[in-house]
Parts: sequence; structure tokens; C-alpha cells
Amino acid sequence: MAINDIVVAGAGVAGATFAYEAARKGFKVRVYDVAERYAKACGDALTVRDETLEIARLTSSILGRVKRYLIAVDGEIIEEFSLPAAAWVIVDKARMVNTLRELATVEGAEIVHGHWRGERGRLYTVDARGPYARSYRESVLLYRAIAKAEWDPETALLDFAVNERGVYWIFPADDNGARVNVGAGFDGIKSAAIVKKRVWDYLVKWTGKGLEEAIDERGAPLQIYAPVEPYSSGVFKIGEAGGLMLRTGGEGNRPAILSAKALAAAFSEAAEPGEARRIYLERIHRLLDEVETSLVIVKLVASARPETAAKLLRSLPPWFWRDFVRARIYKPTVLRIAASSPEVGLGLLRAALDRLRNLPY
Repeated sequence: MAINDIVVAGAGVAGATFAYEAARKGFKVRVYDVAERYAKACGDALTVRDETLEIARLTSSILGRVKRYLIAVDGEIIEEFSLPAAAWVIVDKARMVNTLRELATVEGAEIVHGHWRGERGRLYTVDARGPYARSYRESVLLYRAIAKAEWDPETALLDFAVNERGVYWIFPADDNGARVNVGAGFDGIKSAAIVKKRVWDYLVKWTGKGLEEAIDERGAPLQIYAPVEPYSSGVFKIGEAGGLMLRTGGEGNRPAILSAKALAAAFSEAAEPGEARRIYLERIHRLLDEVETSLVIVKLVASARPETAAKLLRSLPPWFWRDFVRARIYKPTVLRIAASSPEVGLGLLRAALDRLRNLPY
């Protein structure tokens, strides 16, 4: 029997946050991770919440703040707006995770460099592994680069490339407008060379800068269609391991931090595992609604004909996009826009019908 109260698989954003929080609460924690030092593609934007800012500030990982947002469909800007306060911060994700690992160790957690082979904790077992723990065949390949290019350091661009069945982004990578984070992912394309070429063509279109300006390049799978499963067979799951990521924009950092902190709090409050599960699900119920809603939207848009999906996205009201960047899209939101806008309601119906036509039965 394991001597550790809690065994954790994975020490990325979710696992490192959880290890730090649980160790602070007095649990004896052992964490397994295949990487001695953390490094990952993409995922440099973090939606602002009290809990996420706490972690970003604790780790001194904030690089910039985004207040202006450009939303595009197939390369055409459909919404452009600024918010009085930043909805996103740009973070040095490697610094954030590696600092959390160090802080967790200071609090008494043990971080083991190696594969998790099913070891169980005396009290609890936590799966915090990332996208590589699932089948690569079901994932979307993401490629991102940090490049030298002039870009407003408070502006982010999200482009829903419906005709290509993917999404592009350009984010600031510093606070002085000299570097950008540019990337993309496309459903059904597993060739890194194809994704990379599209990304660099896209950067040239918006900034005039090309591949020669690359500072750092990385790629990773995104489990966009993974099931939402925060608990299974006695194992608690946080972050991507539990399918807790926003499918519409690929956001994983905030769900990872929120679910990790919620689970550590649940373990601290609970008298036994059954109660811990109930408390955990209660604490993340809003996040679960948001994640499940994003999965429904992605499935509808992905299975609809491109012209239907593009028309639907272009017809969404301006307030939707403001709520979108603030990560406030829930099931009632979808019902609200369907009820208030006949055009959007009809678009959702068409997308649903297209999806039914594409089902294999």
C-alpha cells in the first residue's frame, strides 16, 4: 500500500497547481511526471479570475494583458472590441508550472521523474495528465511559434477558419509589441508540415513577417472531442485528464487551475472519498456546464456544412463575443441567443440538422 496520502499522475498546470495546494493543506503528496522540466506548446493565454491571477502572480509568470479582441471568420473580422479590464493575461507557462513544482516541493510534495504506472494513494489518486495520455488519432494537432513581429501588445486575434475546419490565433508574446504568439490547429490534419505552412502564411498576411523570424516553435495534440469525465473508477481527474478544457477556443489553463484548486479544497473538507467526490463536482459545476456547452457547440459547427457554420458564427450578437472572451458561455447562453435571435436560432437548427445527416447511423 502506498505510504502517500495522494498520488498524482502528471505535473503540468493542473498537477503542479494541485500538488502545491494539497501539500499546503497538509497532505503527503507524490507526483509522477515524465518531464524533469516542463515545456509545452501553445496555452500561453490565461482567462482572468481571482484564482488564476493568484497563481500567475505567485509564480511571477505574467508577460502581458489583453484588452482588445479581434474575432474573425475565415479571415474576415466580424467583431472588434475593447474591454476596460483585461479578460486575458499572457503568461510564461513554463515558468508558471516549474515554479509551482518548486513551491510544491517546498511544501513537502515529492515529484518523481518517471511514468505513472497506476500507483494509488492511501487516500486519493488524481489523474492530471495532459493530451498525450489519450489516443493521438482522436486529437487535433496544434502548432505555435513565437516570432519577431510588430503587434499591439494588448490585442488578440481569434480566427475561426470554418472552411479549413480549424482556428488561427495571434496573441502578443511580450508587453512591448515586438513578439507574437501565432498558431493554429485543424480537425483531420495530422501533418505538422501542413499546419506549420498555414500558420506562417497566416502570419505573413497579418504582419508581413515570415518563418525567418521564428524564435521558438512547438507542436502538441489537443483532445478536442475527449469526454468530460472528472471522476472514474476511484480516480479523480483534473484539467485535460478530465476533459476539462474549452473546446471552442482550446482554453485549458483556467480549467486546469480551477479544477485543481477545487479538488484540493474538496479533499481538505471531506471526511471520506464519497463526500470528496460530491464536493468536487459541486465546486466545478459551473465549469462543467461551460465545458459541456463548448463541446456541443464545436460538434454542431464541425458537423455542419461550412456555409451553414460560417453564417451561424457571423450572426451571433456582439454581446456573445464579449462573453466568449470572458469565458461566460453556458447552456442558458445558447438558449438565450436562440430565443432572442430568429437568425441565430435558425442557424443552430440548421447546424443540428446537418449533424444528424452526418451521423453514421
